[in-house]
Amino acid sequence: MLKNYLKIAIRNLSKHKGYSFINIFGLAVGICCCLLIFLYVKDELTYDRFQSKANRIYRINSVIDWFGNKDTMGATNRVEAFEYTQRIPEIVDFTRFSSATIVVQKNEEWVQEYGSFYTDPGTFRIFDFRVLDGSLEEALSNINSVVINRTMAEKYFGSVKVAGRQLNIKLEGNVEKYVIDAVFEDLPHNSSLYGQAYFSWQKFERVRPLRNPTRAWSNIGYTSVVLLDKENVDIQLLEQKLKEVRLTLNPDEKEGEWARNIDSKLQAFTSIHLDKEISSSAGLRSSSNPTYSYILSGIGFLILLLACINFANLSVARSIPRAKEIGIRKVLGARKKQVAWQFLGEALYISIIAFVLGLILAELFLPTFSQLTNKSFSSGIIQDAYLVLACLGVVALSALLAGAYPAFVVARFQILKSLSGKVKLQGRQYLTKGLVLFQFAIAAILVIGTLAMNRQISFLLNTDLGYEDKNMAVMQLGGNRSQAGVIMSELLKNPNISMTSYSDGFGSATSLGYNNKEFFSAYTEVDTNFIHLMDLDLVAGRNLKPLRDVYLKGTDTLTNLIVTENFIEKAGIEGDAVGTFLTGGGGDNAKDQYRIVGVVKDFIYSSAKNGVSPVVMIAGNPDNGDFGSISMRYQPEYSTQLEATLNEIWRKVDPYTPLQFFFQEEINRNSYGEEKRWKSIITTASVIAIIISCLGLFGMAHLSAQQRQKEIGVRKVLGATVGQLVYMLNLSFTKLVLLASLVAIPVAYYFLDDWLSNFAFRINLGALLFLAPTLLTLSIALLTVTVQSFRTASANPVDSLRDE
Repeated sequence: MLKNYLKIAIRNLSKHKGYSFINIFGLAVGICCCLLIFLYVKDELTYDRFQSKANRIYRINSVIDWFGNKDTMGATNRVEAFEYTQRIPEIVDFTRFSSATIVVQKNEEWVQEYGSFYTDPGTFRIFDFRVLDGSLEEALSNINSVVINRTMAEKYFGSVKVAGRQLNIKLEGNVEKYVIDAVFEDLPHNSSLYGQAYFSWQKFERVRPLRNPTRAWSNIGYTSVVLLDKENVDIQLLEQKLKEVRLTLNPDEKEGEWARNIDSKLQAFTSIHLDKEISSSAGLRSSSNPTYSYILSGIGFLILLLACINFANLSVARSIPRAKEIGIRKVLGARKKQVAWQFLGEALYISIIAFVLGLILAELFLPTFSQLTNKSFSSGIIQDAYLVLACLGVVALSALLAGAYPAFVVARFQILKSLSGKVKLQGRQYLTKGLVLFQFAIAAILVIGTLAMNRQISFLLNTDLGYEDKNMAVMQLGGNRSQAGVIMSELLKNPNISMTSYSDGFGSATSLGYNNKEFFSAYTEVDTNFIHLMDLDLVAGRNLKPLRDVYLKGTDTLTNLIVTENFIEKAGIEGDAVGTFLTGGGGDNAKDQYRIVGVVKDFIYSSAKNGVSPVVMIAGNPDNGDFGSISMRYQPEYSTQLEATLNEIWRKVDPYTPLQFFFQEEINRNSYGEEKRWKSIITTASVIAIIISCLGLFGMAHLSAQQRQKEIGVRKVLGATVGQLVYMLNLSFTKLVLLASLVAIPVAYYFLDDWLSNFAFRINLGALLFLAPTLLTLSIALLTVTVQSFRTASANPVDSLRDE
């Protein structure tokens, strides 16, 4: 019997190639999307699970109270991990990480390397490393030793068998020889731990000694990881012990006050990757937003569901031409159950063919998907047996669900009507119409989302930043702050560079107080040219004086400031802000330290999606190493030569470290990379959803027209025009698609409004934003139906009426 069913299924597939293509291609695309998305989600969920001690590894986080607002940071001070391990028996090992900036000699060239860290030997006891050469047991015991990965070993030596050999490395401004203790296999892509070169923590202590040991617990900026003695430890009880150690080692009322107010919290290492609320820290990859996994999973299932809907609807519609076959089977003794199983079997055959095709498509499109999601995968689709089996299970279930509805509809056909060819689907077919409506509602939501994302990104790119970023470049000084004056004098000699300015970037913040209120503000040191170079609008007061701008108030020396209008608003300063005195952290009991001498209009120094923030600027001195960068304006035609010019100047100062500079306009545009990537994903999903929906609609329109051939023939004989017939055939589908669009609009509005709430500057969700994609979806659907309707309406009525 199974063999007979298989033969019939194969004959039907080959006889009706159009329907076979629609079903198989639609399912294959859905399966392809599911396989790729499952791979992405699996990779996200299995981050760090491969570590043999994964359930005993915890990162120490710091919970800091910023004037009533608690903030959790994935960083600690440099001493607490060591102290906790010494004093708490449940903690059996520890390690720390701090970033190391290195330049490595390769022949006559010096190469900047990233992903290098200072660390403790505990790293190699806590985490799993596959050693390719050398040994990790005594690694980093020597202050001038290094452990490197496969990529770095092959880059500099062409081999991994290099333990015991030396590398010339510039570290913290000094060029020294470092002995390679071991070479390890590159860490997996789904590992939060990453690094290609590890240096001894002893080296770190030597090159960056503590300036004030009594404040060691207050200096937060390092990653600390501990290993517990067993799984399922009472974490709350353990955190209480951490607090007790902190209080014990910070007894000084003044020096230890800040440190005592910080709480140490333990975070399971396996939860770090999907925790978007806690900032990343040295030695660990940036965390991922789990929302993206949910969105991708939803898109994958929706696309598969759309394909299944096509299958169900077309199978029911295709059952009409097969009515005589079903009638004969019933006359020969087939029961309803057997007829149902026949159609379920055919559904399964089609699904298996689609699965194989989907598997091939997924493997082919994996590189494109990796680029689209900005993610590297450790293995391909076919190599992941669990993933393939899981998806095969989903496909089998989908086949049963998609095939169940048409199977049981067909099994209920009456024998006499089947044999006479007068079978018609009973009722108003609400389920079939509902499924078509659902298909196009999903497609419309995705199209609306694509248009909205495009408009939002375009809006951000064209938002007024408060300064002109064209023809502006920034040169990073790195470890050459002391050479800022030398570099500046060389730049001023170039006639193609019209203006220059020192600054220290906007990566720092400071705490200030006014009128019993304390708040944070971005903080930077600039020179007197900065406002002119940025073309900032000075709305009150004056510019900063060169080198050092202070105000003498009795016996106190106050630092003069320029602030933004947003700063004035945040501080609650009313009236003329110029001349207002501010305090440092510590409230009004602190001594006056600052005075406002100028106010500039707000400007966006990072990204328009983050909005306007308060900014404080003070005068710096290049001779004191206050500045970390030099900004410059250049002639537009000089942009292609600028890098070579800067390189030439840079080499005079530092022959080892590569130049680091960027064009400000390019940086601003690249700050929306994540939004652009998700726009691409949603756009791709929209195209796939529309293609699948239109394939199904095309098939449904064709079958509908087939069932009405005689009616159309009669109408043509009675004088109906082709246009009238096309309108008649299109009407029911047009109503469905239009209704689907109306359903899609409020759903799309809800999700878009939620997404746009993440942006300080956002577009308005006006009627046109929903009308345009609705018309686009309707036009595509109408074009699909019209092509089929026109063919049917143009047919010779003799062909459909000759048997009457």
